[in-house]
Amino acid sequence: MNITSLNFIYFVLGSLAIYYCLPHRAQNYWLLFVSYAFYVTWAWQFALILALLTAANFVLARRLRVERQGRPGLLGLGLGLNVAALVFFRTADFFLPETLALLTGLGVSTEAGGLQILIPLGLSYYVLENISYLVDVYRGQVKAETDPVDFALYLAYFPKLVAGPIERARSFLPKLAQPRRVDNEVLARSFMLIVVGLVRKLLIADLLAAAILPDVYQVPGKYTPPELLGWLLLYAFALYNDFAGYTSIARGVSGLFGIELSSNFQTPYFARSFTEFWNRWHITLSHWLRDYIYFPLSRALLRRNAMRSRRNIPNLIIPPLTTMLVSGLWHGFSGQMVVWGGLHGVYQVIERIPSLWRPIIPPQQQPLWRQALSMVIIFGLVLLAWVPFGWGLPQALEFWAALLNWSSFAIRYRRLFLVAPLLGLVVALDWVQYRSQDEFIFLRWPRLAQATCLATTILLLIIVTESGSGEPFVYQGF
Repeated sequence: MNITSLNFIYFVLGSLAIYYCLPHRAQNYWLLFVSYAFYVTWAWQFALILALLTAANFVLARRLRVERQGRPGLLGLGLGLNVAALVFFRTADFFLPETLALLTGLGVSTEAGGLQILIPLGLSYYVLENISYLVDVYRGQVKAETDPVDFALYLAYFPKLVAGPIERARSFLPKLAQPRRVDNEVLARSFMLIVVGLVRKLLIADLLAAAILPDVYQVPGKYTPPELLGWLLLYAFALYNDFAGYTSIARGVSGLFGIELSSNFQTPYFARSFTEFWNRWHITLSHWLRDYIYFPLSRALLRRNAMRSRRNIPNLIIPPLTTMLVSGLWHGFSGQMVVWGGLHGVYQVIERIPSLWRPIIPPQQQPLWRQALSMVIIFGLVLLAWVPFGWGLPQALEFWAALLNWSSFAIRYRRLFLVAPLLGLVVALDWVQYRSQDEFIFLRWPRLAQATCLATTILLLIIVTESGSGEPFVYQGF
């Protein structure tokens, strides 16, 4: 059930109608039921896998600490279980015999004459939630949850199940334990998030993606450098608005139930450094990687090398490079994702090199001209890194080579000009939020402006929806 479909709207409205009639405790039971019902609409096997991992992590966490001491053996078992589940489904189509796959029924499909095991939707997200929960319990930063319903709901909560955001147990579980209040302000904020999300997904992401010719992915060498830059811009904005649109809709729907989800995007293409970019792009994943990969590695290297070198060069290189390689592998076990993650790791290492001999000036304290120049440079390098993310590795190498080939320059920009207004909408939407530093700025507009924008948006959404141009969310497959 796609969250931009009419069936999802009926599903949410029906769930809300019963939800508001129930007392607080019963609301959690109801949310757990509808969350699994939502997941079953994709595949019942997916729901079974989620239930098994939920039960295993719940039991492990309850036994993870004894007399205020963590048990490293059980932590290793829990981490290994979750990582093994992710690795298994990421790589199953390479080694799982067809007969075993057919017996287990784990989402089997056949493509190009070969067997493929489909990854349970949302697996990458709730595996990370399980890992952070176990580590936090082991460290004593959060108590092991005693209520199996609340813990199961933490992992299965349907607005965030398919594509995040990645919530921490320490912040999400208390929301389930407390009574929830939905007033007019919460409803207005939730409705605005849903409308903005629909605009980003249906009016921007889907139309931009549809404008890109298939040959751009398959045979990039047939296009000139200006054309490739244009198509790459379309891809970058389509990808961003696809994922940001999903998160916005998910947050808005969750708000209707009185549960606030974490923000996942804050105008990332206006970033003035790569550190700032990753604090604005896929924020919940970035912070997860920071807290559970980058910081532990950095602390370990600082302890090991504190007495050997004032500059501690390994700490400059290893944590960011390792963190971004892990990010690439999380997105997919493939060479193209390793290259994408490695590129961002190299970017961050290079960005940190000047800190060896002078203090780094925060972007907001730099002159405006330098901030603007930094935005252009960071955006350009991020664009180049999107090439292996969206193209296969051989095609990505061909794409980069074609970008350097200006010998056969030809102008064929017709399709790009047709979608230029959409790019203007992309920039305008982010710029308004960036200048105000308030994602709910639209609620501060005069009533006439709000009504005009809303009416125009509804009209455009109806036109686009009726044309049948909707596409599934990019990130729900990770």
